[in-house]
Amino acid sequence: MGLAVAIALGSAAGFAAAGPVPPTPVSGATPQAVEVPVTTTSYAVFDRHGHQDRATWRTSAAGGNCCETYVTATPTGRIVESGGTYPWYTPDQGRHWFEVKFDIPDQNDNGSVVAGGEGASVVGAGGDVYGVTWDAYSGDHLQAYRYKAQTDSWQVADIVMKSPFYDRPWITYAQGPFTLDGTRTRQLLDSTGGGITKDIDTLSPDGLDYRDPSYFAHDEAAAPTGKFRIDVARNPDADWWQPHPGTGTMPLTAGGVLRFFNNDDLTGDQGCKIARLVPATSTWQCVKVAGTFQPGIIRQDSRGYLTDVYSVDGGAALELATSRDGGLHWRTTTLRPPGKNLHLETPSMYDVVANGRLGQAVVSARFDDAASHGQDMVFRVNIKKPQPQRMETYLVGKGDLNTANNVLGSLGDRFDYESVALLPDGRIAVSFDDSTCEQPTARNPDHHGPQVAILVR
Repeated sequence: MGLAVAIALGSAAGFAAAGPVPPTPVSGATPQAVEVPVTTTSYAVFDRHGHQDRATWRTSAAGGNCCETYVTATPTGRIVESGGTYPWYTPDQGRHWFEVKFDIPDQNDNGSVVAGGEGASVVGAGGDVYGVTWDAYSGDHLQAYRYKAQTDSWQVADIVMKSPFYDRPWITYAQGPFTLDGTRTRQLLDSTGGGITKDIDTLSPDGLDYRDPSYFAHDEAAAPTGKFRIDVARNPDADWWQPHPGTGTMPLTAGGVLRFFNNDDLTGDQGCKIARLVPATSTWQCVKVAGTFQPGIIRQDSRGYLTDVYSVDGGAALELATSRDGGLHWRTTTLRPPGKNLHLETPSMYDVVANGRLGQAVVSARFDDAASHGQDMVFRVNIKKPQPQRMETYLVGKGDLNTANNVLGSLGDRFDYESVALLPDGRIAVSFDDSTCEQPTARNPDHHGPQVAILVR
């Protein structure tokens, strides 16, 4: 794989061992009810004609860490919140919360000294939940966890094979079949993270045993470019398994997964625009895909239709495009924030979920005003028909906080990324940050941190 890869992987104990890395023991995890303050607040909402009303949201500081809160939803309406050391969930739209604790050392999670760990989760087939969580403050541990919906049970395992300093992990679920280590598997989990590089992933057939490293740039260089066409296949699980944009991946309804962010952050080399994880080998291959794709966030919903969201007008608006033929033809609508002189806080400060059963997409974004105060908002878009149409624009929070988006802002207020989820009944869960989101620390008693807002009505 080369010197750069060896350096990136060298500190993981598993890579120094001779022969295959054995799986680590799997243990249980126990949900514990947590008393967390819950507030009901209303904020402005605009219809498609610009008429203003009020929408009510249930907000709480559930889970997460100093600066990162990540929400996903399951087909039963359970909201899973990650971002910190442990996953949290609510079965009743934010009225009550549970924290899933594993048998690992105390991480001072959300305590006054350190911010806690960093985690991410994704929903798989049948409402199962998979996640990874990393914490540098107790020996650079990385855990994988899994929730089985059929048995209502949680499991956790230690991940030995990983790159050092596994900063901000992301995880992708892809439907198979795949062949991994010569064994056929009906699914594949791809975990990625790291401060040195996020280009070295580890693959798992079950969401607990991550023993297979994957370096996409090496794979792509070793195989000729192929041709690929995205099938328009129905799959009800696709409304729920859409991962965070940080993965750069799009799971396919017909099975498999594409990756759109393929530049090598170890070497700086420009990679291919689109790569495919080849099912027969579980290795990445550059592909030329029929159709055209803008550089944004691309989802495939349960109908097999595509939704692509990308920045336009220098970050002053977002464009939402839909395709019903695998990307050959697109129709678009512009999502412009209410107000003047607003721009995306960072070029990537948005997220999107597309739900084919509901025929809706929701896009969350954070736009800054001239004084750099960030306003979180959610666009609800009708995608039932070929021409997408904006339905409502929700403002979430007071829009009165100046936040940083990376480690340089650690001494102040940070909000690193947007996340949004669309529940089966059309309600929305979203992360937001404003002056009411109090999360004091020993170093900064006035510190604020992102919270969760769930649409009530």
